[in-house]
Amino acid sequence: MKLTKSDWRASDADIRGLTEIAIDLASSKARDILVFNSHRYGSCYKNYQDAIRDLEQTKKLFYDGDYKCIAVKVNDVKEEVRDCKNQFENSVNYSSDRRRWNKEFEILFNVIKVSSKSLYDDSYSSFTRLP
Repeated sequence: MKLTKSDWRASDADIRGLTEIAIDLASSKARDILVFNSHRYGSCYKNYQDAIRDLEQTKKLFYDGDYKCIAVKVNDVKEEVRDCKNQFENSVNYSSDRRRWNKEFEILFNVIKVSSKSLYDDSYSSFTRLP
């Protein structure tokens, strides 16, 4: 996955490592989006702050081994940014770079959701394991 290759830990990461990397990259991406768009889309500032807070809580859940609750937090993140994403996309000033950032952010929280599920659900993890 191209997004995780930017992280030095990705080369030998197992599913737990991939989950941690995706949480870290999603947090970083949310901060970038927040900083870059806050002056244009002030109404989304709080949404992205809440998304960052939710990702910090996700990281705590990850360290505590509470993988089931990660999916709930990731859904909270998704809800926080959905309205902003629609607002960004309907803007005249919405560049392809910003579109890519939001797409990458979506991909990362989907990776978090799927990989965390494989950490607590044995049947799911055996299904998703590569040969």
